[in-house]
Amino acid sequence: MKDLKIVLNVLRAYIVTFGDPDTRMDLRAVIGAIVANVITGDVDNRLLERFMDDVLAAYESLGADASLVDVTSQLLAEQVSVWLKTQQTTVSNVVSAYLQQFAPEDSTWDSGEILSLVQTTVAVLNDGSLSRSGGRALIRRVIEAFDLDQAMSRWLAPEWVALAQQVSSYEEKTDLQSELRSVAWSYVQQFESILSPQLIEQIIETGPINVSPEELLSGDLSAFSEMLFYKYQFIEADPVVTKSHEEIAVDVRKAVQDFLESRGPGIDVTKPETVGDLEVGSPFFRDDP
Repeated sequence: MKDLKIVLNVLRAYIVTFGDPDTRMDLRAVIGAIVANVITGDVDNRLLERFMDDVLAAYESLGADASLVDVTSQLLAEQVSVWLKTQQTTVSNVVSAYLQQFAPEDSTWDSGEILSLVQTTVAVLNDGSLSRSGGRALIRRVIEAFDLDQAMSRWLAPEWVALAQQVSSYEEKTDLQSELRSVAWSYVQQFESILSPQLIEQIIETGPINVSPEELLSGDLSAFSEMLFYKYQFIEADPVVTKSHEEIAVDVRKAVQDFLESRGPGIDVTKPETVGDLEVGSPFFRDDP
């Protein structure tokens, strides 16, 4: 209840200062940003969307009364606004660096390609602080503001190029990503498991559609799996699941069970674990855009 009151006060201050967000998703993104900046300690992502529902219900009931905005909430609201703008600038810069340095020469950069690139970029940069709504809203803002000519002519600092190289190592495997996503969703639907980075990694290692760590820039399948886990949260529609993908999911299920039986009691790779920072780090908290 204390956290809800704090977030509600900052939300009220944000709306009084900056106006109502354009869409409900943008409003949820603001709430997620407030949680990331204000609440001490991590908020479980599985519970975050429900918490946001509670904040929305309280806000719709109480409204944005300017007389209730205190100085502390005002300052925090301004911090949240800067955080949101910095996220968008960061993603735009990394996308530009990718297009300038690593983009395939035969790319047409239609809307689908740009969407996939921005989704991957947001997933690579996300350190767990983005809510699902926040990620989707961020992706939409970046795409709406995207201009190919500006992206190709913008000067970029070396750190954006380094991050774009990480994005490039994953974007080269878009076909594999689509295949893995279909298998992962088939697994979830058939066995009522919760999608997690550990489960995605198990699918990569066990399924016939596999990739070796050496094929990735990081040399680490866990980093690739975490990126996919985040990216899947930002994708609106579930993929089409084929019969072959259902069969692969069954094989993965058996491999998981065999692994657990051979190791005895221990970590259940089908259950979510605490996800730490990605290896590349996240510049979302940078003070300078």
